[in-house]
Amino acid sequence: MLSLAQGVGVLHQDMFPRYIETFDANTISDKTKKHPVLSAFFWHSDIISKDETLYLVIKSNSTQLQAIQLNFLLSKVMFFTNIPLLLIFVAAFLIPVFLSFRRKNQQHKTLKHLNQQAQMLLDAFKIDFSSQQHSPSNLIKLDLAITQLCERVTQYQRETETNIVQDKLTGLADRHAYLSHLETQLNHAQNNQQKQALLFIDLDGFKQVNDSFGHSFGDEVLIQVSDRLRNVIRTHHLSHVHPSNLIEQNLSRLGGDEFSIFIEELTEAERAVDVAQSVLFEIERDFVLGNKIIKIGASIGIAVFPDSASTPYALLQMADVAMYRAKTDGRGIFRIYSPEMGSKMRRYHYLLEEMRLALTSQNFSLSFQPIVHVEDCSIDYFEALVRWTHPVEGNITPGEFIPIAEESNLILELGDWIMQEACRQMSAWYNAGMRKVRISVNVSGVQLKHRPLHDWIMAMLGKAGLPAHALMLEITESCFIEASDAVIEQLELLRNEGVLIAIDDFGTGFSSLSTLAELPVDIIKIDKLFIDQANENPKYNKILNSISELGKELNLKVVAEGIEHAEQFELVKNLGIQCVQGYLVSRPESSRNVGHKVLTQNLNHIAATGTGVWLPQEQDKSDKGAYRSYQI
Repeated sequence: MLSLAQGVGVLHQDMFPRYIETFDANTISDKTKKHPVLSAFFWHSDIISKDETLYLVIKSNSTQLQAIQLNFLLSKVMFFTNIPLLLIFVAAFLIPVFLSFRRKNQQHKTLKHLNQQAQMLLDAFKIDFSSQQHSPSNLIKLDLAITQLCERVTQYQRETETNIVQDKLTGLADRHAYLSHLETQLNHAQNNQQKQALLFIDLDGFKQVNDSFGHSFGDEVLIQVSDRLRNVIRTHHLSHVHPSNLIEQNLSRLGGDEFSIFIEELTEAERAVDVAQSVLFEIERDFVLGNKIIKIGASIGIAVFPDSASTPYALLQMADVAMYRAKTDGRGIFRIYSPEMGSKMRRYHYLLEEMRLALTSQNFSLSFQPIVHVEDCSIDYFEALVRWTHPVEGNITPGEFIPIAEESNLILELGDWIMQEACRQMSAWYNAGMRKVRISVNVSGVQLKHRPLHDWIMAMLGKAGLPAHALMLEITESCFIEASDAVIEQLELLRNEGVLIAIDDFGTGFSSLSTLAELPVDIIKIDKLFIDQANENPKYNKILNSISELGKELNLKVVAEGIEHAEQFELVKNLGIQCVQGYLVSRPESSRNVGHKVLTQNLNHIAATGTGVWLPQEQDKSDKGAYRSYQI
C-alpha cells in the first residue's frame, strides 16, 4: 500500500505547483514543525505546520523539504489514492452494514433451526401445524408452535397426573391414591377428634361371570358397579373430588372385584350401615349386558376410625377382615369389624408362617384311611390324608390349616409333598403285593389352576415307580363346576394313562346331571351330610337311592363317606352302594399300622387277590351282633 506522500509524488507536480512549497530542512523551527498526532496517523508521512497551515511532506533530503497543503490534498487528490484514511471512512460505513447483515443472517439460521426443533416436538405430540405453515415469518411460526406445545404439555401433564392415580378400567381412584387420601383425612380427623369409617366391598359371584361369559363381560360389570357406587356416594353426600384431576377420592377400586368407600364424617354409627345397605341394594340389581341379565352380590366389611385402627393400611386391613367374616357368614351381607375378628386374622398369619416352617422341617405326615367294598370288606383303595403335628400346639386339624394353605397358594408346595409321599408309600405297598389297591390323593382347585396336571402327575408317578392305574385323584364337586376346558382336557389325558378320577363331596356343589355326564369321572363320593340325615329324613334316603341308581346308569362306582354306625352301613349296603369309608371301618392310620394290619396278617389273601381285608371296628361292645354281622 502506498503512503499518502508517495501517492501524491506519483502525480505530476505541474498539476498543482502553487500549492507546493519548499522548506529548508535546517530552518524548521517551532513555527514550522512536525504535527505529532497527524504525523502518526498518516503512515510513512510527516505533517508539518506553518502559520496554522498544515502541510504534507512529499519529498525530503538532508537540505530541504517539499510539502503540499493538506486541505488541498484532501479535497483534490485523496480521491485518487489508496490511503488508510479512505479505508477507515469506507470501513466505518460498511462494517455496521456488514455486521447487521451477518446478525440478521445468524438470526434467520437460528430461527430456522428452532422451527425445525419445534416441528419435531409437534410431530412427537401429533399436533397438526400445517395451517400455520404459510406464515411468512419464522418468528411467528415459532411463537405459534411454542403456544401449541405449551397447551399440549399442560394437557399431557394433567393427563399424566390423572393416569398415575386413576384405575384405567373404571376411572376411579386407584389403591395408592386412595391410601394417600386416607392418610390425609385420618390426620385431619385425629386433630379434630372425629370418627370416620371405611367400607371394603368384594363382589360375590364375579368369578362365575368371567368364567361363563368372558373377561369382556366381567369388565363391563366392573364399570357398571363403579357407576352404581358413584351414585351411592352422591346420594349419601360423601363426595370429595380432587381439585385438579377431578377424581372422586372417597371411592376406589382396590383391584380385581374389590372396591372401597370412605366416610369422612361419621356422626353416628348408623350412617355407615345405611351406606352399606345402599351398596348391597345397588349391586344386587340386575346387570343388563346386551341380551343377558347377570346377577351378582357383594360382601362388605366396615372398619371405624379410630376404634378399629388408626392408620390407612390397618383400617383397610380390618375392613378386609370384616368382609371375609361377611363371606363366611353367608355372603350378600355386611359385618362391622370387632377385635375377635382381629384375633382370627392374627391366627391366620401365625399358622401361615408356621406352615412354611413345617414344610422346611418336615413336620407334616400322612395318614391312610381304607375304603372297602360293602360285600366282603376287601380294600378298594386308601385315601391319603395330611396331618400336622405342631411342636407347641400339637395336632392342628386339616379343617383349620388347609383353607389357609389354599388361600395363600402354599397348597402348591404342600400338595407336591403330599403327592410325592403318597405315591412313594403306595409304591412300597404295590411292590409288597397290593396290586389291586390304589392310593387316593385330594387335589385342590388351586392345584388344578396352577399345575400342568398331566405332566405333574406323570412325573410324580415316574419318580416313585408307581403305575398310573394305582393312583386316584379326588376333586371336590365345586372345583369340577369351576374347572376350565383345559383342566378337563388334562384330566381326560390322565384317565387315558390309567389314573382314576373321583368327585368328592358329591351333592354339595349343585352340579347339573348333564355336567356330570360330560365330566371325566370314574367314582362318586357321597358327602357325609346325606349319610347323617338318611335314617332321619326320608327325603335324604330317596336322594341316596337316586345317586346309587345314577351311578349304575352312568357306570360309576359310588362311595359313601362318613359311615360311623352299623345302621348306616346296612342302609348303604341295601341301597346298592359299592364302597364305604368312615370310622366304622377305620380311622386314618399311619403307614406302619396299615402295613402291620394288612401285610402281616393277610399275606395269603394278598398273594391270592392283590388286596387285603379290613373289617369294620366294633363300635359297641354290648352289641355283639353288630360286630359279627361284618365278619367275612
